[in-house]
Amino acid sequence: MNVFYQPTDEHIAVLDQSWNAAYSGGKDSTSLVTWVEWLRRSKRIVADNPILLRSNTTIEDCMLDDITREMESVLRASGWTCIEVTPAIHEKMFNRILGIGNAPIHPGGRTMRWCTRATKIDPMERYRKQNEVNGLTLTGLRFGESDIRDEKLLKTGCVAGGECGIPPKSERTYSPIVTWKTCNVMDWLNGAVDWWQVRRFMDDIHATTRKLVKIYNVRIGQRGLADWNDPEVSMARFGCIGCPAICAGREAPNSVVRRYGADHPLTELYDVWYEARRMDNRCIRRKAEGRRRKGGKDVRGPIRMAVRKVLFERVMDIQRRAGVVLVTPEDEAFIRQCWAEQRYPRGWSAADELTKSTELTLLPFNE
Repeated sequence: MNVFYQPTDEHIAVLDQSWNAAYSGGKDSTSLVTWVEWLRRSKRIVADNPILLRSNTTIEDCMLDDITREMESVLRASGWTCIEVTPAIHEKMFNRILGIGNAPIHPGGRTMRWCTRATKIDPMERYRKQNEVNGLTLTGLRFGESDIRDEKLLKTGCVAGGECGIPPKSERTYSPIVTWKTCNVMDWLNGAVDWWQVRRFMDDIHATTRKLVKIYNVRIGQRGLADWNDPEVSMARFGCIGCPAICAGREAPNSVVRRYGADHPLTELYDVWYEARRMDNRCIRRKAEGRRRKGGKDVRGPIRMAVRKVLFERVMDIQRRAGVVLVTPEDEAFIRQCWAEQRYPRGWSAADELTKSTELTLLPFNE
């Protein structure tokens, strides 16, 4: 694999200021920060105190979280300042779903994921403003993750669909690996790079990044009929524990089943999300089609209050059996406070509960 990028004159001009790398611990943001570290070690740039800003949702996959902390330790030893940013209690995913009533994101959505903005982007932006973080912000934004992601990027730039606190596009934002293919990312993390130019500087880095490749369970297929076509690459998807954005059905996706086992309690979270999205379990509002036309269509709103309470008990049972922390005691207190205050997402209220029957339609797990 060739070395893909050299820093441009435009970015060398701001090297007297800080380099801030947005980091989530996934393959793309890890490629970004290790690429910057290679530039430093090979003397291609001088960045004495680069800053790693990690967005931690507090419910990250355990395997990914372990490797992330190991990478931060390696980078600290190399002169990086590593800062962890977490969402406020009202921004956490389980709290918004079970307490406030936000419906879990649907994987087919073509707009910004509310959970990404609430748990990663907003906390990161808040930290930047409060601490007056200046200089160049580097992101691991990359085309080729999915057709939906690419469509978002082409329409609205790197703020759409970002996973690690990507800021609005500006002259101080740089996404150096935006055109890397997935196979390029995997080569980089696996150390399948030129020894003289890259690998001799990166032994300790590759010892950690190879672990990341392993848990992604990467499978690289054959090239297409035309030699210039890139090979197909398939892998597991990572994110928050029980990430609702990777599956719309009642059953857990295959990658999650392979990771935890078919009978693991965490696979049951996808049944919870399925129930939370159902029309019968949501507040419904009639939307007029036009001023001169009668009628309209049903608009799905937040999860009904009674349904939130049932789903909360399910999640707490899953948490107990799985031995992981999805909802902390502080989170539980917040969720119960939301119920007591009859809290709904902006624009909705308890009055919207009255538009449908109060009879619950929840089904048992795996029915």
